[in-house]
Amino acid sequence: MSIRFIQMADPQFGMFSSISKLTEEEAISRSREGLTLRYVEQEFDGFAPETQLFSKAIRYANEYKPDFVVMCGDMVHEADSEDQRNELFRITSQLNKDIPIYWVAGNHDVGNTPTASTLNAYRELYGKDNYAFQMENYYFIAINSSVCSDPSLVLEEWDSLIGFLEIELKKASNMNATHKVVFLHHPLFLETSDEPDNYFVIPFQRRQEIISLLDQNKASAVFSGHLHRNNYRNIKGIEYVSTGPVGYPLADDPSGIRIVDLDVTGLRHHYLSLE
Repeated sequence: MSIRFIQMADPQFGMFSSISKLTEEEAISRSREGLTLRYVEQEFDGFAPETQLFSKAIRYANEYKPDFVVMCGDMVHEADSEDQRNELFRITSQLNKDIPIYWVAGNHDVGNTPTASTLNAYRELYGKDNYAFQMENYYFIAINSSVCSDPSLVLEEWDSLIGFLEIELKKASNMNATHKVVFLHHPLFLETSDEPDNYFVIPFQRRQEIISLLDQNKASAVFSGHLHRNNYRNIKGIEYVSTGPVGYPLADDPSGIRIVDLDVTGLRHHYLSLE
């Protein structure tokens, strides 16, 4: 049996408005940090661009009729903004009721350095941040990569997460799952698994612990967001796919969503522009 899912990432309600408030000098400065910010002459409030793009993404999902949708983090720009969350959930409610949506925590949802408070707030709004689910003989695992990125204030959360990931990957291996797929927000790396640490990726030591488990259990793919652009690598037969944003793009790739098909012969995916 085949499975189709749609991966989305970074609708980030409020980001367009936030960028519009930067001066031209600030936009240029941040672009030098590996980002490409488009200077906007006229600042604005609200989130009309995000509303338009996410609405289109949901319409596409309803047309494609996937087995599920997964949202890989940064649902809103400001975690404590009720207005941003309300618009996110209003549009999400337009997804056909027979298509489940799975939320994955991003750094704008729980903070670059998560705390017990931000994690509890996230869980009340979106549910568990580390969880697994199964469809037919396909096994899917979601983890909170902000905890992987900086667990300094919640060290027990990292211990819990890596233990959870090991257990779930072993379960998938023991049942001889056709595919084992992991979802998170931050990519593990950009170019190579041993590259130096940078803002966009999981730090080396924790990255290697995760990759070791993926290699041992012969995972099929890891899907992430965070970059606001697409990035692809295949190492030891594992596909590492970072998907561009539903919302504000930070490179040449347009806003978009990813269509993923799984069957016994393999995994195929393509990026669909929303612009």
